[in-house]
Amino acid sequence: MKTPANLSSKSLQYYVEAKHWTSDLEFFKVETSFFHRLLDDYFIRLTSPYFIEKLKAIEAKLLKFEEERHQTDKVLTEQLTKVELMAEDIMPEDLEGIENKQSKLQDLMTTLIKDYRETKKELFDIVEKVMKDESLFNDI
Repeated sequence: MKTPANLSSKSLQYYVEAKHWTSDLEFFKVETSFFHRLLDDYFIRLTSPYFIEKLKAIEAKLLKFEEERHQTDKVLTEQLTKVELMAEDIMPEDLEGIENKQSKLQDLMTTLIKDYRETKKELFDIVEKVMKDESLFNDI
């Protein structure tokens, strides 16, 4: 983006917020990859009858989260591209259009963050239990 000064303060605010969300989504992508590796590393222990249903539920939530993250990333990329084009005077500023998309993005990010935190907590709880409970090794 060459000239952010060409944007209204509201459009610039939306751009900065969208860039922050882009960073959040990238972090989610990296950490979700770690979660999958964590599940793989503890898979043998997690396949005991005690954990199998919890494991299936967490995997389903992770997959749903990744789909939602991908969709949000697409909408966010569209928003950033539009604001950048407006900043470079390639297209006229459309404050109403970016406000509407920003509102949609706010809802998507709020839901995504909420789902992410819940899934992360469930995953950490189950892995922590596996790590602490040596008796689970007897089932293997």
